[in-house]
Amino acid sequence: MGDHDREAARRAVREARLEAARPWWQKRFFAWLTAVPRRFWRGLKWWGTEMGEVLLWWAVLGLLFAVGLLAWWAWRTVF
Repeated sequence: MGDHDREAARRAVREARLEAARPWWQKRFFAWLTAVPRRFWRGLKWWGTEMGEVLLWWAVLGLLFAVGLLAWWAWRTVF
């Protein structure tokens, strides 16, 4: 085991002790803080699918309206 491995092991033990010595509220706060981006993207994906569905329905309704107007215009033009 070389000096580099020994130093890495010491550093790992020191970080583990520091982590264990942190108060519970600090651990909870940092867990919450690191979970914020994940929750944000999950919410964004949910809103994206919901809005995509709504926009799709609006597009279908707009298409039906446009076809109706075209049919009405053709009917008035022919007759």
